[in-house]
Amino acid sequence: MWRAFLINKLLKKRVPQDDFPFCECNWFERAAHDPDCSIEFDPELNEYNLMSPNGGSMRLYHCPFCAGRAPESLRGQMFATVTSEETIRLHNLTKELKTEAEVRKVLGEPAHEFEPGIVSESPPKDGEATVIKASKSLRYDQHSETATIDVTVGRHGNVSISFSGKYIGRPDKR
Repeated sequence: MWRAFLINKLLKKRVPQDDFPFCECNWFERAAHDPDCSIEFDPELNEYNLMSPNGGSMRLYHCPFCAGRAPESLRGQMFATVTSEETIRLHNLTKELKTEAEVRKVLGEPAHEFEPGIVSESPPKDGEATVIKASKSLRYDQHSETATIDVTVGRHGNVSISFSGKYIGRPDKR
């Protein structure tokens, strides 16, 4: 009964579920040591991944048997912390920017430009086709010591702006 409740909760919310208990059945460890299983453990990040035959991977957040959480990831340590003061400063710098031309005028040329940068796919609804959207992305690293400014450019040139911690490297091995 408890397992069914957990699985039902997983299907209704995003993963990982921080309010779930950690896996206690040791499936992750057994699967990663089984040469016939496509589960790999990344000790630097403390993460378990499902590996695909073409070399891709998908991070596992919950045990498929007990629905317990995977161990805490060290991935967050790969990025700088952006203070609330820095977030407000960057917000004030970018809050009036509505188009790609305005972004380039105020922020200059991006450190990186991706075309397409973001591709999103929405699942089909009521017999309709899947909707796929592709957008250009501009990335600015030169305006902050700790934050990256990411700009998503819509089809008609309008922009959406977000901030995230700069990549600082993989966590130290423990």
